[in-house]
Amino acid sequence: MTIVLKGIKLRLYPNKQQQAQLWQMFGNDRFVWNQMLDMAKQRYQNNPSSQFIDQYGMDALLKPLKQEYPFLKRSDSTSLQVVNHNLYQA
Repeated sequence: MTIVLKGIKLRLYPNKQQQAQLWQMFGNDRFVWNQMLDMAKQRYQNNPSSQFIDQYGMDALLKPLKQEYPFLKRSDSTSLQVVNHNLYQA
């Protein structure tokens, strides 16, 4: 029995507005990653016996973070939650 794997190669050509939205989203994802990582580091420095904040705790911090940095509202909330999930897994 042989297994045949098939794939589709796809290339997208976003227009200028879509490119700007993608760059905004990627930048916001990077910003949230760095902010959450910094918060976790500071929490550990202040109390080394504390546990690393879990994914749901980081998701709860997204709302106040969006209030502090309004440009985060331009990004899809799901992408920011994926960032928190990836940070928690790392």
